[in-house]
Amino acid sequence: MELVDAYAHCGLSKYEPIERVRATMAAAGVSRAVLVQHLGEFDNSYIGSVAAGDPEHFAGVLLVDHQNAQAADALSHWAASGQFRGLRLPADALLDRPVLFSLASDLGLVIVLFTPLGIRPILAPLVQQLESAPLTRVVVSHLGNPRVHGAQVDEAAADVLELARFANVYVQLSGMKMSCPPPHAPLHPLIERVVAAFGASRIVWGSNYPVVGSHDDYVADLRLLLEGRLPVPREAIPQIAGENPRRLWFDSA
Repeated sequence: MELVDAYAHCGLSKYEPIERVRATMAAAGVSRAVLVQHLGEFDNSYIGSVAAGDPEHFAGVLLVDHQNAQAADALSHWAASGQFRGLRLPADALLDRPVLFSLASDLGLVIVLFTPLGIRPILAPLVQQLESAPLTRVVVSHLGNPRVHGAQVDEAAADVLELARFANVYVQLSGMKMSCPPPHAPLHPLIERVVAAFGASRIVWGSNYPVVGSHDDYVADLRLLLEGRLPVPREAIPQIAGENPRRLWFDSA
């Protein structure tokens, strides 16, 4: 089984350089990764250079400052470099500068949606965008950022299921540690519902490295999936851990 990490970070001003990311991937048996620009960094040249230098193993996801009046121009500039396959789109950007969604769609980029307050605040405008651009591939990162209270997931977390009717929307198993510690038991009912609603072919795994923690934390989080300790059908594990992210990020390049 080829393992593909659909969501990792690297950088020079924050997080770790690509050499450290490569070493962690190798230790975990992961052969490819999607490198997603971290919040607050709009110079995408480092990730772009990594992806351009090794497109077989890395795909780049850029970020632009949606508060800047030239955000659309910046998006077009970075996309024209040919170094990026996706755009990271925070929820605020969808609300404040919706043209970025439609422009990314026109440019053929995968949209990686970041919703720190959950899906509910952006559900209506997101549905509108998806209805107007039904071929746009959208990845909802971190399960839509569900909130956990004690041992229970906030009922608003189920709003992500409203997106299952759109065939080009994917959900990412990533960032679970931000909601609750391993083995993420409070999230299991939500994961089970997400897999049932979207189907195994539209779920992808991502490490969220190095936010997930150390090298050992990376390996341990991946093993939860590979060893069947998440509520995912065993036959779906190769798809979620490798086949789906490879198809989404690499086979379509």
